[in-house]
Amino acid sequence: MSSSPSPSFLEYAHFTLSKQRWYMDHLLPEHLIRIVWCLILMCIYALVELDYLPGKQWKIRKDLHTSSQEIIYYIKSSALNMLKWHVGPLIVYEILLHKSSLHVYEAPSWWTLLWKSVGYTIIFDVLTHLFHHVTHLHPRVAWFFHRIHMKHHASCQRYVYSWNGFYASAFECFAGMMFFLGAMIPLQMDPLTRLVSILFIHFSATNLHSGYDFPWMFHNWGSVSRYVWHGSIGHYYHHQVGRKNLSTFWTFLDRWSGTYYDLASHPPTHPNEFIYQRKKICY
Repeated sequence: MSSSPSPSFLEYAHFTLSKQRWYMDHLLPEHLIRIVWCLILMCIYALVELDYLPGKQWKIRKDLHTSSQEIIYYIKSSALNMLKWHVGPLIVYEILLHKSSLHVYEAPSWWTLLWKSVGYTIIFDVLTHLFHHVTHLHPRVAWFFHRIHMKHHASCQRYVYSWNGFYASAFECFAGMMFFLGAMIPLQMDPLTRLVSILFIHFSATNLHSGYDFPWMFHNWGSVSRYVWHGSIGHYYHHQVGRKNLSTFWTFLDRWSGTYYDLASHPPTHPNEFIYQRKKICY
């Protein structure tokens, strides 16, 4: 009985939607792609903020401004954080723990790409909601917030921008990496679905950290999307009042736990009402 032929070089290099392909199952290339993707999105929002691209009219707080020096500092810091605490551990994993092997994956359908990308945000939300509950709501671990999570919030005390999303402590950056990886496990993703899902979740996270409320954003699609999705408005108020809107994307856990901030029922009465104050973040 003849053995099956080994896959050719082209079968290593290409993965199409039309048929099964051999694929080396490595995590590092996917995360290098998502880091470049994040930096591109940050730069696009930076060009809007600096009036090189249109869209300034949809800024949530038009009375606040930033400088190019500040933007460059935070983008550089975010990039270094991702390289040190996302790429670095993956390199160690690839060298010490990962066993290279070839796998055959069934090409995912468009429906699989869609529901697993959405499911990924839901599982990620559960993890981040629990993390925020610990760091924002429990006085016994207030020291944890001030030492670990405060760095992320302090960077946004004037406002929340897309380039602040990965400006955080070393522990929180590494924990975020674990959340990104852990949320994929229950969904049993193939490499292409993993890549699409992680690009989707970072596109969504960059938008909600942007400080802009563009009409095309999902929470502006209608009353249903506004009800289920925090969006940039919802996360902006999390950075202002701290103990509300603890979930990153979806509103369900906040509504269930009583931490949802209903902007429709409690509109701000003054443009400076929700400026970051440490006493509002935790006890």
